[in-house]
Amino acid sequence: MCRLARRLCAFRRDDRAVAATEFALILPILIPMLFGTVEIGNALLLDKKVTMASQTAADLIAQQKVVTGTDITNMWAAIDNIILPYATDNTAYTVISVIADEDGNQSIDWQQTRGGAEVEAITIPAGMLGEEESVIVATITYQYTPVFGDLLFSNFAITDISYLCPRTVDTVDFQ
Repeated sequence: MCRLARRLCAFRRDDRAVAATEFALILPILIPMLFGTVEIGNALLLDKKVTMASQTAADLIAQQKVVTGTDITNMWAAIDNIILPYATDNTAYTVISVIADEDGNQSIDWQQTRGGAEVEAITIPAGMLGEEESVIVATITYQYTPVFGDLLFSNFAITDISYLCPRTVDTVDFQ
């Protein structure tokens, strides 16, 4: 009996495997935290990039008096470079010129899209579009696919809309 008591006391004082035991207990918590940090970091970075891209698209168009198909193609290339190093295969771009007539009725003057559907109607924030004026609306939607698949998150869309009034003319024409 005395021998058993001594062995139990020795076992209780032995701390050689404490770190390994603690690591084994904490590892199932740390791995999802690591994966979650990577996923959230990527999603936040992409959100910033999509916001910057939509603001840049609206700004590039709002600076012009007349926009051509070549200008639009160059703008798409600039937006692709903003979103790099992320792939833009499933990204939808839309640039729209919304005009208001003398009664304040809004309509789409022209629109250009890439990777997305045509927009039939759009709502401009109150007070932004006056009579016989226009607003450039740039919309970008990025389909985010998580790095680790559906482990923590499923696919979702990151969308940003930017509104800018033309700088040098009342309406930007498209040719």
